Amino acid sequence: MNKITSLISLFILSHALTACSPVPEPVDALEVAARTVQAGALSRDGDSAAIGSVYHGASYWDLATQARLFSWNHSEAPDTLVLATDISPDGGWAATVDEQSLVLWNTQTGRSHGFWRLTADVTSVALGRHGNVALLGMLDGRAAFYNVRGGGVYQSFEHAGGVNTVAVTDDLSRALTGGEDFAARLWDSQTGELIMERLYSEPVQLVALTPAGDRAMVAAQYDRVEIIDVASQQALWQLPFTKEKMMRGLSVTAARFSDDGRYLLTGRPDGRVQLWDIDGQAEVYTWQLPKRKAWQPTANAVMDLSFTAFDDQYKAIGSSGFVYTLAY
Repeated sequence: MNKITSLISLFILSHALTACSPVPEPVDALEVAARTVQAGALSRDGDSAAIGSVYHGASYWDLATQARLFSWNHSEAPDTLVLATDISPDGGWAATVDEQSLVLWNTQTGRSHGFWRLTADVTSVALGRHGNVALLGMLDGRAAFYNVRGGGVYQSFEHAGGVNTVAVTDDLSRALTGGEDFAARLWDSQTGELIMERLYSEPVQLVALTPAGDRAMVAAQYDRVEIIDVASQQALWQLPFTKEKMMRGLSVTAARFSDDGRYLLTGRPDGRVQLWDIDGQAEVYTWQLPKRKAWQPTANAVMDLSFTAFDDQYKAIGSSGFVYTLAY
């Protein structure tokens, strides 16, 4: 990430001089769905993607070779509507969720390792390291750690409304949840103890954690997007989205921290991707995902983001059915 630091000052100056210039678009695009992506997840290194297509069920892609490795469905019908998906931090496992079931997949063989019926509608999923557990956000006001190897819930966390978003640390010691009750809560995964609570004026749409769990991001609808230091439980920085834009519906649909927690990628429903330097409190770079067809009114919402092994290259999944390579 050293290149990012050295480019911040130059970018701020050039951004001021070229404010009216078009926002850069991706340098490459791979079509992974014929029309629309309902759910999508990128591996941490950006080399793989799990895709839930509206018309073709789920699929798993090797982005380096641009090959579709596996086609996944929850039944014999070829059109499972996957509502949420995630890839484990080690890249060896993927989870797909539809309205009634959760399936764990081995990304090396493509085979399912388990199939479980769900007792409530799931909004989001965060898969643990090595695919042992999955943290599920549910509309019934619970977030639950599910044993995806053996089945069954072993820890649950309560909200007063539906849970919209979940995140978990690499070591599974901390879980972050956000819900319709305007609250973001950080929990001890083993004891179920509430460690931190942040309250907002509107529902929490999206949360993210650094791999180590020392920093969190919370995006609240019509309110604000902030970075929080977990140890002090204080906000480090509120991303510079104006109150007017937030009130008009500006939101964050995808976010990922760099491994060291110094940088954050965010994506919006209008296709805008932004890279932030947290310590420097600056926007490093911005990209715009193109629409599938320029004349269509529907924007290309950002579904997921990832850093890569290259300091100046990133990946993004767009709702229009493409995985994009972003660079500067």
